[in-house]
Amino acid sequence: MDMKHALHWLLLASAGIGSLHAQVRYQDDVFSRNDIVRTTNVEFGQNFYFINYPPAPSGTTAANPQMAPLQTDVYTPPTSDMETSRPLIVYLHTGSFLPKYVNQLPTGKNDDSTVVEMCTRYAMKGYVVAAPNYRTGWNPLAGSQIDRTAGILNAVYRAIHDAQTLVRFMKKEATTYGIDPTKIILMGQGSGGYVAMAYAYLDKQEETALPKFLNAQGNSVIDTAKVGNVFGFGGAFNVYNHPGYSNQIAMVVNIGGALGDISWMEAAWHEPPIAAAHLTRDQFAPIDSGIVIVPSNGNPVVFVQGSRAVVKKAVSLGSNDIWVNHTFTDPYSARAYQMNAKATTEGFFELLLPELAGNAERAAPWEWWDSATVVAQANPTNPNLGISIHNNGVATNPEMGKAYALTYIDTLIGYFTPRMFLAINNPALSEEPVANAIVAHKVYPNPSTEGVRVVVAPGNMIRSVRVLDIQGREVRRVEGLQTLSLDLPRQQLPAGLYTLQVATDMGVVVSKVTLQ
Repeated sequence: MDMKHALHWLLLASAGIGSLHAQVRYQDDVFSRNDIVRTTNVEFGQNFYFINYPPAPSGTTAANPQMAPLQTDVYTPPTSDMETSRPLIVYLHTGSFLPKYVNQLPTGKNDDSTVVEMCTRYAMKGYVVAAPNYRTGWNPLAGSQIDRTAGILNAVYRAIHDAQTLVRFMKKEATTYGIDPTKIILMGQGSGGYVAMAYAYLDKQEETALPKFLNAQGNSVIDTAKVGNVFGFGGAFNVYNHPGYSNQIAMVVNIGGALGDISWMEAAWHEPPIAAAHLTRDQFAPIDSGIVIVPSNGNPVVFVQGSRAVVKKAVSLGSNDIWVNHTFTDPYSARAYQMNAKATTEGFFELLLPELAGNAERAAPWEWWDSATVVAQANPTNPNLGISIHNNGVATNPEMGKAYALTYIDTLIGYFTPRMFLAINNPALSEEPVANAIVAHKVYPNPSTEGVRVVVAPGNMIRSVRVLDIQGREVRRVEGLQTLSLDLPRQQLPAGLYTLQVATDMGVVVSKVTLQ
């Protein structure tokens, strides 16, 4: 780390974030709402949809799975902004992994009011924000729990691949959007939080074969021959877009989601820090651990861990040390520490709301919608459907309204922003090599049937990779890299033993890889 980076970090570490009075980019609003440019429906890849895309006309069906575009909205500071190395936020919407209104809810798309507000507010701080519509689809009314588990896990899995595709696309287009590819934050709301955390921690294929994920034949409900592996390689109905760019991110933010299994989290330097907010009594995800149920009929889906359990483990593993070792002086952090101790739960904000009548649970007070729009859009010929969907929403969010939601959005932004500010200024993301450091790296899975991931420790950077066959002939080369990790798809390489020569800032490391 050079002197400039060292002095900058010393300034951040020695001053309470809340004590800085001048406007600071990425912490304070440096642009007005009217300055922000929102570009809609940017195509960032293509993949197979397992429900109709676009929706088939009434009374018809479309062949599934079918290839169709992946699209995102992108929020940027004004064109007059001269910054060319901005952090990126990828914001994943809620929706129960079904299309909006099909899910019988008034939310579930990247143009939801809360999504637009959060993305705009962070763009006002100088971030670039990408809000995709990821692929959805599962059957919550399936007759058996394992079928419901299979449906939800495959839906999360496809959404992970879409988020990975978007991260790689934005790294590929870093110059176009003026972003720093080492400073990407994945933020998920509701079901988007499920995806964001699985993105960070589901990094081994065997993690999809835990007992709760096995079908009657004893196989994982994830069929890699159809949908590819956890890194997005392979699969008859899966496309790996933008090869040569990594899925590495700098931080995860979860708003009311849960993690498929806590065992996915490991003491590994490639797992990012995580911040989360969660209702004490959440309708759709437990704050600690519990069974996810289908709201319409109460049928069980799968046992998961919620925000508090995940953040506690992240702290115990050292993933959140960057915040544990910092003194926050803002009122949101003070409130968080009143509810949960900093020493064990730094990065977690608990929202305790009064119970509803009959001890009913709540959901997402940060959400709001226009009831007239819901009635008009849900089914123009049957307003009763829209009314029913609106009523479903207010059943767990009875105070719903813009002013009410904005108070919670203010709280979320107030709590997350200083932690994001530290994460994007983390010296571990620096391109500067650390003198005399050991070149720590991993290559996995190995053996592999589809491809491998190469990861180096923070403080280092991968610059190029050569792949040599057993006779020493170069069969692939990837250059011009600047990343902590790289996913290498198998493509057409035959089975056999290969040598990977990975050039990093700290030297060249060599690994043997077997492709089966």
